Amino acid sequence: MSPSSVVTGSDPATIELIARTPRVLRALLSGLPAVVLSTPNAEGWSVKHVIAHLHDVEGVAFVERISRMLDEEKPLIESIDPPARLEAGGYALRGLDELLDGLERQRGEHVAWLAALTPEQLARSGQHDAVGEIYVVDIAHQWAAHDMAHLRQVSLMLQEYLAPLMGRNRGFYDV
Repeated sequence: MSPSSVVTGSDPATIELIARTPRVLRALLSGLPAVVLSTPNAEGWSVKHVIAHLHDVEGVAFVERISRMLDEEKPLIESIDPPARLEAGGYALRGLDELLDGLERQRGEHVAWLAALTPEQLARSGQHDAVGEIYVVDIAHQWAAHDMAHLRQVSLMLQEYLAPLMGRNRGFYDV
């Protein structure tokens, strides 16, 4: 099996999306009341939890996995438990600005590193315990898709917050 896409370098759209996520989140969330940021959704996650999760998985789910795949021959990549990691890492105690600052700082370094990977490095593989063989290029694309999934999640949470305030206009939206 070969990587999911043939690349001659890091995919520019992927790199740009990964790079922009912290700025988009800051622009979307800056100045919002604490109740908006801390109210949990149906799954028990608040906006702040989502930002904490992004900050946490930056290393363990993306950088560390890619680094292991670059350093080792087909390493075993184990699944993580995001809620348990948030609890263990004390992310709930951190403020939103601190989390966004940390994410933005890390992301700048990580994007430069990711963009510099060679086609040979992007083609390196590992064995994920749940999905089987994965490639560095797959993780890069997953990173961007993961960010987009959480941007969508945050947007929906903000929309759900606003829905009860819209009166009859709520009928225009599926929330």
